[in-house]
Amino acid sequence: MYIPDINEYQLTSIVAECCGGVAVVYSALYKPNNQHVAIKRYFVDKSKEKANLIQQDILTRKELQHPNILSYLTSFVHGKELYVVSPLMSLGSCRDVLDRYFQEGLPELACAIILRDVLFALQYLHKQLYIHRSVRASHVLLDTNGCVKLSGLRSAASMMVRGRRQRQLHNLPPPDHDNANLMWLSPELLEQNLKGYDERSDIYSLGVLCCELANGAVPFSDVPTTLMFTEKVRGNRPQLLDCSSFPEPLDDGEMKNLIWNEPDGMYNTDSGVGDSADGVCRLRQVYAARKLSEPFHHLSEIALQRDPERRPSATQLLNHQFFKQIRKTDFLPSLIGRVKPIKPDANDMSALLLQEKMSEMDIEKQTEWDF
Repeated sequence: MYIPDINEYQLTSIVAECCGGVAVVYSALYKPNNQHVAIKRYFVDKSKEKANLIQQDILTRKELQHPNILSYLTSFVHGKELYVVSPLMSLGSCRDVLDRYFQEGLPELACAIILRDVLFALQYLHKQLYIHRSVRASHVLLDTNGCVKLSGLRSAASMMVRGRRQRQLHNLPPPDHDNANLMWLSPELLEQNLKGYDERSDIYSLGVLCCELANGAVPFSDVPTTLMFTEKVRGNRPQLLDCSSFPEPLDDGEMKNLIWNEPDGMYNTDSGVGDSADGVCRLRQVYAARKLSEPFHHLSEIALQRDPERRPSATQLLNHQFFKQIRKTDFLPSLIGRVKPIKPDANDMSALLLQEKMSEMDIEKQTEWDF
């Protein structure tokens, strides 16, 4: 078995800290073929549970191979640190893109391309009897070549348990560092009742992702957990914000509180669009001046159905009218042209210091380890 040499990788810069400080992502160059890669450095000496989740992520990614799922290349273990190598998605996550460049939300056509490719990934996962359980903008990665890949498989769960296919699952996905993942989870998954949940819970999360991509804000982000849970169970759901959301001029306070779409009216809570009066006013003007298509509104609404039986499958959604607008010549990076790709930083001291440390490592390549 070929064991790669850690010295074949040249770190170029730090990209992000993630997983609540448990991991840091670096961009790197794989020198034998000049391939740009991402190296995620995990610090796993504090928690056996976190180590198990990381291992689960690696084993799942090795098993699942699809153009719209972030692939696994290799990994290295050194002491209590784990280095996982993946292809570099040089435009970062959709959450990065929204926070840095598109606070008001992405163009509709860009949303369509991203959501279509996420649905391709979910279609494949569901056919392989996996439920993702963490579909969110921070787990949707973009590249300059137009690729869209779904990551975050450490939360995925198989419908095969001890060799038998399960109709439903009942366990919650592992919590992240701040329980933020709850905002994307379906009502039936959060309820934890005897009915359980199946792959259609991912479709609800996709509906939340629709609103996240189109509005720029994370739905439910400023809502207390108990209130968010109650409102989801009642059937309240986030909505796409455009001129149809503003039948009459709203003041800043009303705009800031517009986020829910209730069966019997509007529930007021913080939308996550910003606290400053200027920021709220600017976003109100942006939302009130735009018109999102009826198919986009319909896609969001049917994905966010309270009753999972009424939600379409990933395959059915791929045939939705919303995606008919995509042409073969449409190129995602051109639609979000203001986004700048990750570039090497020769002065990144963190990368330089780690590169020096890596050159002295005695590395063992493995995915079956015991901390």
